[in-house]
Amino acid sequence: MSEKTLPPEVQQLLIQYQTLRDHYSRIETELRVVEAELGEIDNVMDSIKGLSDDAELYKAIGHILVRKTKAEITRELEERKELLIIKRDKYRKQLEFLNKQINETENKLREALSKYGLTTPR
Repeated sequence: MSEKTLPPEVQQLLIQYQTLRDHYSRIETELRVVEAELGEIDNVMDSIKGLSDDAELYKAIGHILVRKTKAEITRELEERKELLIIKRDKYRKQLEFLNKQINETENKLREALSKYGLTTPR
């Protein structure tokens, strides 16, 4: 190989590898956002737990504050938490699957590189 270009097989594997890594990174970011919101919900639920049932609570909807009962706020938070737990679990499964794909692609890439007499650091 007198040229400096990589064989098409290696180029394709590199593209696939980078695509998988990018996707993993995006999902990982989404997971962090979901986990942060779950933590925030837990903090709010802990904060209102000790309040009386007739306490006046307000929820921000855009630029407006709307009065809600403790029961309404609690129900909304629980519903949101359930949804976020489902999303969190889905993201975790996706990351696990993507990690396997990344490892497989990395191994294929190493094999392809060694086939052409090229090496990569481990």
